Amino acid sequence: MGRSAGAHVAGCTAPRARRLGVLALALGGTTLVGAGALSSWDVTADASSGDLTAANAGVTLLDANGGRFTTGVADLLPGDWFDRYVDVRNDGSGAGTFTGAVTATGDLAGQLSVDVRTCSAPWTTVLGVSTCLGTETPLASGSLSGAQVAVAHGEIRTGSTAAQHVRYRFTFSPSAPASVQGKAGSVAITVSNTLVGNRDRTGG
Repeated sequence: MGRSAGAHVAGCTAPRARRLGVLALALGGTTLVGAGALSSWDVTADASSGDLTAANAGVTLLDANGGRFTTGVADLLPGDWFDRYVDVRNDGSGAGTFTGAVTATGDLAGQLSVDVRTCSAPWTTVLGVSTCLGTETPLASGSLSGAQVAVAHGEIRTGSTAAQHVRYRFTFSPSAPASVQGKAGSVAITVSNTLVGNRDRTGG
């Protein structure tokens, strides 16, 4: 009777042990599969800007009103004057601030003065008289004796239609001494275009 009970117990234990073993293998198999290589999905996007170009400053001085700045004047007498017309054109890539200077050299330098004006329209000469048919604005004036006269041209935009029409009137001193008779000299102008950065260009 006791053996039958023991045999029954043993008979019940063996199948349970086998089931646990199978379960252990199944779990082990799952572990092995989980430790293998996993697939992954990658995606990349990129973008590049349009062309980036640096600005350039440019300025051109053009003879205007039928004259030539390089033309000389002979036989000056005290109180005489002569006009020279120049269109200041911005050939750069953007609006700039223009400054200039007028200088004189030679024995007559101390006897010359200059008056610089701009006209909103091209200067014209009617019956020998210099005329501004638009708005006339003084830019600078002064004696060329031993120093240059600075000219503030202000902002000039790009393009030929935005050129600044400038008249330089040079006057030979009414009190020029007799000692300068037969002497010579010359005048010159310079104009510079300055571009200033430090701007927010996010919008282009």
